[in-house]
Order: sequence, then structure tokens, then C-alpha cells
Amino acid sequence: MQPAVLQAIDAWELSWNRTQAAAVAALKAAFPSLADRPRYVGCNDIRLEYEQDGLGGGRVCVDDEGRANVEFGQVPNEMIARAVDEIRFPYLDYADGPLCDAPPGTYVYECESTHSQFEFVLGRLGHGEVIVSSATVPDAAALLATMAEVAQILEARPPAPEPQGRT
Repeated sequence: MQPAVLQAIDAWELSWNRTQAAAVAALKAAFPSLADRPRYVGCNDIRLEYEQDGLGGGRVCVDDEGRANVEFGQVPNEMIARAVDEIRFPYLDYADGPLCDAPPGTYVYECESTHSQFEFVLGRLGHGEVIVSSATVPDAAALLATMAEVAQILEARPPAPEPQGRT
């Protein structure tokens, strides 16, 4: 290959590595509980994970196209619903209003312009899942930041008083 082509490829690779590092920085800033994890076979090169008592756990991966994939489980339904309602997705399949008022079930938003999918599962036992496929980093970061804000509110809330029995 000609030297000019090799230089152009090197410049592209350097730019791509900076872009991926910036994506990781944005996702970690949005959801501070995320930590680096080593790649394993069959996973994207960039993999971040979290696990927090009472707030679930999961991972965020950035694929080779610079898209974010989120898989969180055992997330409190209230955290999911409040975050989704705050973001105000334009349309969620099967939701007839705010997610805070919705029964347990699966609610999906498919973005036609970015070809990403956001799936929110409100579980029957009070904990659900957040599954995001092929989102842009800004969209994933916006969701993660809102979830982190809601988590802080929920954690700061005083515990509900225990019911007093009759003596």
C-alpha cells in the first residue's frame, strides 16, 4: 500500500480509538456505577458492568459500530418507570400512559431514525429489566443518566415505616 493510504488508515484508527474512549467516558459519567470489565469470547471489545444492592446489575457494551447495548436486570420497577417517564419516549408499545401507572409487562420503543430498540420490562415481583439494543451513545447515556438520577432519589428516600401491629 502507498504511504498516504497507510497514514490515512493510521489516522482513522487513532480517531476511532479516541471515539471509543470518549463513548466509555460518556457512559461512565452518565451511570457512575459502571466499571470496566475484561472482554470475554463473544462479547464486544468494550464492556462495562455494575451490580448494586437494591438496584440490580448488568452490563453496557459498545460494539464495533460505536453503538451501545444495555442489559440490566433486577432493577426496581419504580426506577425503570420513573426514568422512562422522565425521558418521555414518544411512544411505548402497550403503554396507555405513564409507565408509573402501567401494570407489569414489556414495553418497547423502536427508534426509526437510529434503528435502536429500548425494551423495559416491569416485573411482577417489583423488579424488571432494561434492554437497549444498538442505541447511539448519546441516547444510551441519556437513559443511563436519568436512571442514575432516579436511583439517587430512591436511595435518599427515608425507608417506609414498618406497620405497627395491634397489641
